[in-house]
Amino acid sequence: MIRRFWHRAALFSTLFLLASGAWADTAKPLLAIDTSSPRATMQTFLDVTQALESAAIKLRSEPGPAAQAEAESLMRKALRTLDLSQVRPSARREIGGDAVVFLVDILRRIDLPPLDSIPDAADFPDGDTPASWTIPGTEITISRVMEGPSKGQFLFSPDTVTRAGEFYDLTKQLPLKMPSQVPNWREAQLQFHGWMIPPDLTRSLPRTLKQPVLDTPIWKIIAAIGIFAVLAVALLLLRQVTKPKPKARALGRYLRRLLLPVAMLIGIFGAEVLITEQVMVLGTFADMVDLFVEIAFYVAAAWVAWLFISILVEWVITSPQIPEKSLDANLLRLLGRVLGILAVASIAAYGAQQLGLPVLGVLAGLGVGGLAVALAAQNSLENLIGGLNLYADRPIRVGDFCDYAGIKGTVEYIGLRSTRIRGADRTVTSVPNSMLAKTQVTNYALRDHLLFRHVLDLRYETTTEQLRTVCNSIRELLSSHPNVSQSLAPPRAHVVCFGEWSIQVEVQAYLDVAPGKFLATQEELLLAIAEIIGETGTTFAFPSQTNYVVTETAGEDSSSPRA
Repeated sequence: MIRRFWHRAALFSTLFLLASGAWADTAKPLLAIDTSSPRATMQTFLDVTQALESAAIKLRSEPGPAAQAEAESLMRKALRTLDLSQVRPSARREIGGDAVVFLVDILRRIDLPPLDSIPDAADFPDGDTPASWTIPGTEITISRVMEGPSKGQFLFSPDTVTRAGEFYDLTKQLPLKMPSQVPNWREAQLQFHGWMIPPDLTRSLPRTLKQPVLDTPIWKIIAAIGIFAVLAVALLLLRQVTKPKPKARALGRYLRRLLLPVAMLIGIFGAEVLITEQVMVLGTFADMVDLFVEIAFYVAAAWVAWLFISILVEWVITSPQIPEKSLDANLLRLLGRVLGILAVASIAAYGAQQLGLPVLGVLAGLGVGGLAVALAAQNSLENLIGGLNLYADRPIRVGDFCDYAGIKGTVEYIGLRSTRIRGADRTVTSVPNSMLAKTQVTNYALRDHLLFRHVLDLRYETTTEQLRTVCNSIRELLSSHPNVSQSLAPPRAHVVCFGEWSIQVEVQAYLDVAPGKFLATQEELLLAIAEIIGETGTTFAFPSQTNYVVTETAGEDSSSPRA
């Protein structure tokens, strides 16, 4: 998760450079933080902010990572004197940093009581009861934290942090009552910017652009919007470049699609650094930028999580044992989608918590909404369960030739909702999985042997000796053929019926051949049987019938058959 840098540390430390170039040897990078009482908290805040001012001057005279790290450390210590528990986590650095600046300007303009008159730890012996102290004549309060990680510490109260800007507006016109090299921290902060922006450029700007709007100078607002606009254009161009090819495999498509959200994460990070470390927006506009950046980041993070899980699933599917359009592949994709939804929901819930939204209420609403969606999607759920039944029973697979309700064809795709069957006429029939799971399906691809069965119609003029010869010869033919199975059932050829116009001989055997070779083997056997019948001296019968015609003569009846 992206986190704001402690940019306020650098900002607040370097804003003092506007006032002085001298270095005071009073920086205290190892200054201890004591918040055990109102007196200790006030003393800590004054010492830390004084050291921060000195560190800023040093950073100007001796710029470098060490000096900046010292200033950042001191700002983090100043923030530790504030109770930010009522501020949304994503805005604590921003609002807390502003509160530090406001409090410095306020405390240097009001009459503070002597430190020894501020209550100490001995004045609050019971650590389990609420306690607080308010600066006389003000509403600035230091109170004991009663819960959370800072329990028992005395910090500037949440109300003080929230209203620090209001208190500053009431006191900013008062004269300084404490020595300070920076007359007004807030005013210096408004116009300050990072080293990448030329000072001559900002000094030459019209006064109108230096006026604050939403607590930020107009030129900073324009610069921030420009940075976001450049990022948006770059992402749109990248989207066109990384658009998946139509015929690319699923794994390749997901890999190309992953580039955009990853670039979005990097772009958000870079834009935030530029806006907060160089442009240095403030106040209400900074809160808006912070909110936008946080939302964009969590959207991109959820997007990356979804695609990453999909890539893992497609990588598993690329195994030769899992056809891309098989039910196994689709179930893996279903598992990936479930995991992706859980990942996206987790990121969304965490992001909502960081933004201060009521996560429990949102989850409760999602539960009620989920029930309504489940009722509305009853048919889809039924098809999904049907697909799971197909996976459990495995009556068909991709590539199988089957017969479903009179529809014969090859299974091309088994999805979570429907199955597609391509018929011999090359048309595709989509069958809902719920219907497919309830209906009888004949799967020809699961046959272990192919049945060779035919009925031969021989003429009635065939003698019994010829019939015996035909049957014996056919049995010998089938028994000696290498593609005829002898183990499943012995081949047979028998006279089975005296039909209306022929003597019927049934021939049956099981062929142990691939489906693609069945017709060729069947043709070979049928031609051989035809040769046997011809050599025997008989022939096949044609459908025929005999009509008897009766004629009458004088004193005598006669009848003769006519064929």
